[in-house]
Amino acid sequence: MHIPALMRGAAVAALLSCSTAPAQTAASGFELERLELNTGRGSLLAGNGELLVPGGVSAGLVGHYQHLPLVLRNGGERMARVRHRASTVLAGSYGVLPWLEVGAQLPVVLWQQGGDSSHMGLPPLTAHGLGTPVLQARLGLLSLRQEQPVDLSVDLGAGLPVGSPSALARDPGMRFRARVTVGRRWGWLEPALDAGVLLRPSNPLSGTASTNLIPELRLGAGVAVTHKGLRGELAIRSAFSMDTRSPSIEVLGGVRMPLPHGLELFALGGPGLGTAPGTPTARVLLGLGFHTEPPPGLERLTETIPRFRLEPELLASREEAPRQRVMPVPTRELLPAEAPAANTTPLLQGSVLFEPGRAELPGDLSLLQAVLMLLRSRPGESVVVLEGHAGQEGSETADRLLPLKRAQAVRNYLAGQGVPPANLRVRRSEGQVRTPRVEVFVSTVPAPITREVP
Repeated sequence: MHIPALMRGAAVAALLSCSTAPAQTAASGFELERLELNTGRGSLLAGNGELLVPGGVSAGLVGHYQHLPLVLRNGGERMARVRHRASTVLAGSYGVLPWLEVGAQLPVVLWQQGGDSSHMGLPPLTAHGLGTPVLQARLGLLSLRQEQPVDLSVDLGAGLPVGSPSALARDPGMRFRARVTVGRRWGWLEPALDAGVLLRPSNPLSGTASTNLIPELRLGAGVAVTHKGLRGELAIRSAFSMDTRSPSIEVLGGVRMPLPHGLELFALGGPGLGTAPGTPTARVLLGLGFHTEPPPGLERLTETIPRFRLEPELLASREEAPRQRVMPVPTRELLPAEAPAANTTPLLQGSVLFEPGRAELPGDLSLLQAVLMLLRSRPGESVVVLEGHAGQEGSETADRLLPLKRAQAVRNYLAGQGVPPANLRVRRSEGQVRTPRVEVFVSTVPAPITREVP
């Protein structure tokens, strides 16, 4: 008879049904790791909705340590199925199109150790093995670069059924993920939110068919510092599995330190709460990242060249009217109109300050509102010069066009408010200032200046 096998099955079912706060599912042959890295822009654990520019590359090698990621309880007995686990993840992303970014992750379990669970009828735990590879694509829907209110993207991912089941590093079948991420910059902070669902095969020992895909709800939030020096970040990751009815929450914070040639070091750590498998009581991450993006291309002017057409009545009147003969004036001559323009006293002058590394308009547009009021009071009599200044933002190639892009952002705003494009002039300053800005000069249109000829 198969009484021993039935007893082992009943013991496993009891373990699955009696899991409480420190208890977690005792399944084998499933992917234990719950944390997925962010391979593109944003923090290490939370994206910000922004995509890499075409040709941009972001890659990283991250080491994990987890303490007590899988603890089982059967009655009064508590056993650490996995007490210590060390793994590494090689991840990377590549910008394909302005609205498309692709990436991949390859995890490997380097070493893990736990208690003897043979008396519970569970197979032995392998100390190391290959994890579940993940392929992903990120689609951009909204972008601050296009002067839209937020960065918004949709992430799609698929986990391949490749890995070591005996190392708790592989699901029985494919797994799929869909997630929406939104982010926005507020001064020197960059908050972001994401929500999604993970579809993965049901636990082989949970009493349902292994081919069924069970949804797992996932929520996350993060905030990161945006300046280029040593910066911090904080992320909260949470999940609720419909299979085990178990929650999972992890809070991780840390710092990033930039290095030359696009490299950076990062370290994060924090506690985990919940009863879902793969939720450690503590997690530590250390790694090395690399990030590079090509300089943005010059944008084409959005305004078309106006084409004028004379009405037939005007053409006829011009043909009938006698031609005017221009008589020379012996005592005067015209000077070039550009000569005195540099010496004209501006009617209004001020600065629009920008965040380092960004070309989006700031929240304070009081100066531009004053410019609009002045121009509306003097229609057709003023010219606006917009001079972009570079800040102390480093010498990266990607930043060299920022002064012109900032000036163009101010120009587009004024043109959108009804200012004739012909009255708007854009130029770039060769020097650097402490805070990146666009200087705004409003002057009268210079009239022809004459001088006496002896």
